[in-house]
Amino acid sequence: MSESFENLKSALRKLPGTGIKSAERMALHLALENQSDARDLAGAIIRAIDKITPCPICGGLSEDGEICDICKNPARDGVSICVVERASDIDAIEKSGAWRGKYHVLGGKLSPIKRIGADSLNMASLARRIESESVEEIMLALSNDIEGKATCLFIQEHIVGNRPVRLTRIGFGLPSGSQLGFADSETIKNALDSRKTF
Repeated sequence: MSESFENLKSALRKLPGTGIKSAERMALHLALENQSDARDLAGAIIRAIDKITPCPICGGLSEDGEICDICKNPARDGVSICVVERASDIDAIEKSGAWRGKYHVLGGKLSPIKRIGADSLNMASLARRIESESVEEIMLALSNDIEGKATCLFIQEHIVGNRPVRLTRIGFGLPSGSQLGFADSETIKNALDSRKTF
């Protein structure tokens, strides 16, 4: 095999969920079978890298440093914020159609093993939003694992504290250890609709 092909295969293997065989199939498709698609893909990746930025308010996906469509939408419930780990979780929840509030992306969850502390996450900006936006409900839509639960407890104790904010947690339908991005829309809708006080 050529050096360029091996480099392409190695680059594709870095994508989440891509194994050796999948990377090889994609590399063959892009390099030999459909070079037009490959050029379109390369252009789309470069444009995305240049333009996609985190929303300055919620941390979700936006373009060129602008406020995202959800944050600037006056029809959204501005006093309810759904806290998620990643920007991709917003898309999963939006597809369910069950949430009409706004979002806040932490950028991960607390993990002493991985040396991810509160300072590494968007915790301070969440606290500022609770104050400045007169938030009434924080819904925690974090993974149902030990790290997710620890992050929820941290938010309860150190971010919400004694503020008069209703703190809820998604529940029914999400198995222990699962991530929102892998759940179907109906499961997410059920989890949001059956949220409980945390």
